[in-house]
Amino acid sequence: MTLSIRKRLTLGTLFLFALLLLSSGIGIYQLDRLKTDAKTILTDNYESIRYVQAMQEALYRNDPTAFRERLFLQEGNATEVREAEFNANLRMDFENWNGASDQVGRLHTDLTGILRVNLDAINRKNEAALATAKAAEQRLWVIGALTLVVGLAFSLAFPRLITEPIGRLRIAVEQVAKGNYRHRIPMFRGDELGALATSFNDMSAQLEQWENSNLALIMTEKSRVEAILNSMVNAAFGVDHEGRIIFANLKAVELLGLSEAELIGRTTNELVARNDLLRYVLADGESRPFKAVVGGKEQFFTSSHAPIRSAKGDLGTVHLLHNITPFQERDEARTHFLATISHELKTPLASTDLGLGLLENSKRMDEQQRAILEDLRKDHQRLVRIVSELLDLTQIETGRIRVALGDHALSGIVHKAVSALHTAADAKQVRIDVHLEPEDLLVHADTEKASWALINLLSNAVRHSPQAGLVALTTRKEGSAVLLSVTDQGAGLTDQQQAHLFERFNPHASSGSGLGLAIARDFMRAMNGDISLTASTANGSVFTIRFAGAPTA
Repeated sequence: MTLSIRKRLTLGTLFLFALLLLSSGIGIYQLDRLKTDAKTILTDNYESIRYVQAMQEALYRNDPTAFRERLFLQEGNATEVREAEFNANLRMDFENWNGASDQVGRLHTDLTGILRVNLDAINRKNEAALATAKAAEQRLWVIGALTLVVGLAFSLAFPRLITEPIGRLRIAVEQVAKGNYRHRIPMFRGDELGALATSFNDMSAQLEQWENSNLALIMTEKSRVEAILNSMVNAAFGVDHEGRIIFANLKAVELLGLSEAELIGRTTNELVARNDLLRYVLADGESRPFKAVVGGKEQFFTSSHAPIRSAKGDLGTVHLLHNITPFQERDEARTHFLATISHELKTPLASTDLGLGLLENSKRMDEQQRAILEDLRKDHQRLVRIVSELLDLTQIETGRIRVALGDHALSGIVHKAVSALHTAADAKQVRIDVHLEPEDLLVHADTEKASWALINLLSNAVRHSPQAGLVALTTRKEGSAVLLSVTDQGAGLTDQQQAHLFERFNPHASSGSGLGLAIARDFMRAMNGDISLTASTANGSVFTIRFAGAPTA
């Protein structure tokens, strides 16, 4: 009967378990015998010795009551030959005891006889226990050696029953992986591994048949892949590790202005010498948007690349040219709309500012009317700030950020920003603590835009600080850069707020238009700096502005 691998493993495990159980059982049996012998000595003889000692002490103290109690216990523990005879003599002599010295001597003689009988028994039983222990030790050595030999032989022989067929299968798989589809595994047995070998041989036969007849199929698949590539909206071409163009779809041929014959099989080194667009794409990789004329129309593209992977590893790189003309046109339209609407809003806002100023100078308003006027002034200021941010945003998106870089004292930028927030901070009793070390730090920046960015951070810090809170400004140098940290005591930012913190029109902004931080960071980046959130906990947040340090002489 052929046994399955599962049954072989089960039987092998049960066999080893039986060996372990047999060794453990014999060991437990021998230990139990030793325990029984020791218990016998304690129960039979040690208690008698204790009773004899207690009766001897009672004789010395002339205490018949204590003597009688231990004598009664000793009479119930007569386990050795002649011990009952000594107990009877002791009882008779005790009953006749009237305090005479000769009677005490007889009692001592009786007690000495009981003690000698039990000591002799202890020696005899101890020798028997030692003999039992020696015999048990010999048996355990024999059983342990036998278990070791059998277990070792089993451990060496049993795995070969499993690993040897697996080794044959591994060799066969390696041969097929190398393309040797004629390799077959000789049949060796009828278990699961034998069935696997049969299935493997069937697979090898089918692969061999497929190899001999798949040329037409390969050509069909090649045509299908070419059709898929040519139907892609984006231009795509592939380059192998040697720098040769291995494929190009119709969009790529049209965009690059070269025929398929001029592309396929040619190296990129010889093509980039006469094609500026190809050189730009290969040089930039993940490039910024660029313009190209296709079909007599100017269009916008971005490029990306990804490795071409197969079971044998990377085969090269595929380059994709994405046509983003519709998105670019919509983005330009949005930017134009924002610029137009911002400029259009400035005129009515200037008129309302004039009207609000006249009303504020009027002395004919009661308290309710003046409260309404104050709310109108706050809303007007908010609209002015939003329009200003929209104008800054259009300036950033059109790439027209004008920065006047120079070497300026950081203390001047900080003083200007803190002065601008003085009124708002006093209204909440928020203290702005400035520590500039050293105080003569110079940064390479545009003072107006740097102050604007710092005012934005301080405004947020004051707004979210508790009443009578603290906002701290500290500096430190990191290489050639100067870091200015703004720490508040607010409630911190949620994970969702942190994830969208610097996005334009941030939907999770706690107040405002959601443009302030985005514009501030763009301003700083235009000055070769940056703004980042360093930390945010329930005890407050820390924002860090990175300035480019002024070059040292």
